[in-house]
Amino acid sequence: MNKTKIVCPQCGAEFAIPATTHVALGVVLGADSNLGTIHPEVVGQSGDFRCADTNCTNRQPINPKNMKAEAKIEALRAAGVNVSNLFSMKGADGKETIARLTDGHLEMLQDNDPIFAAILNGGTVSNSQLFRRWVMAQVFHMLATGNFTRALQKKGYAYQWKMMLDEMEAQAKMWFRSDFENFAQRNRYFNKERVAAIAKDYIDRLNDHIRNLPRKLCKRTPYIRLKGRNIFTEDVVTKVIQPLQLTMYRIKGANDPVELYKQLVNFFKLVKKTWIAYDIPMSAVFKDSYKGAGAYFTMRNLILFHGAKFRADNGRFLSQKQSLAVLESKAEEYKTEGWRLFGVMKKLIDDSHISISRKIAEWHK
Repeated sequence: MNKTKIVCPQCGAEFAIPATTHVALGVVLGADSNLGTIHPEVVGQSGDFRCADTNCTNRQPINPKNMKAEAKIEALRAAGVNVSNLFSMKGADGKETIARLTDGHLEMLQDNDPIFAAILNGGTVSNSQLFRRWVMAQVFHMLATGNFTRALQKKGYAYQWKMMLDEMEAQAKMWFRSDFENFAQRNRYFNKERVAAIAKDYIDRLNDHIRNLPRKLCKRTPYIRLKGRNIFTEDVVTKVIQPLQLTMYRIKGANDPVELYKQLVNFFKLVKKTWIAYDIPMSAVFKDSYKGAGAYFTMRNLILFHGAKFRADNGRFLSQKQSLAVLESKAEEYKTEGWRLFGVMKKLIDDSHISISRKIAEWHK
């Protein structure tokens, strides 16, 4: 019988596993499980994994070789799953799988998920609820109109608030379950500073709207009519503006994403009570954040699943890993200027010869 061993593919150091079989998600693993020697190929973030042997002469993170397995893990990461303890494994027979290391036990992830099947068959993720995939589809459809900003505005002013509420709720959930990697990616463009700025934009617009409302008199006391309510002009500040300002200050002072989401919900309740119009322009800060986030996640998706790559100064295409590094650098550089990152995305699409209309046609299928 072949003794099962898990060894470092760099130095040959052997990992400790139980002497007898351990059943995990239907997979039997132990020194007596007759699997032969297994060489793990670690995927994910740089530095996620180093050989367990401190005497290993090469304890650098192992470069992922199995892109299919990495793509699966990227799909899980996009869906909000913590993937810090996942890695790919390849047995002596060449068969690959993804394993999770939990409390010293290896658990094999089931490979019959429809998301995984879509990746293996076509290199794309067809699940419309997957955040990055959904963002890319939105961006491509809006680019196809010829004027992205106009297409965004056509979604209506209410879309600004719905999208922000959904986004900040998602970030609060990621923070709560310690999914800091996904949280950091999404918080770069939608964060408390930007939410506060968008809230201030509404207060400013409301003040302008109120100043232009006709004044009527009730027993010689002027009043306005706002959202079906009659409000004396002397009470406008205390009854309308100050509650919004107080909530905006609470947004600015939120200690964590959960509190931020709570205060955004409270602010939107006040917005609905004073809703000034459905056709006013979206906040410039919101549009910039939307472009930045849309460009970032679209480029990640294009690089990971659609073969897009950045060009070096000499005109040669970079590798996938190098392209992702360039993306992160540009995303950080333009985190307060999302429109600039949008330009980077357009160049990546052009350089990689990606047809927007062809991709949309593929998704329709």
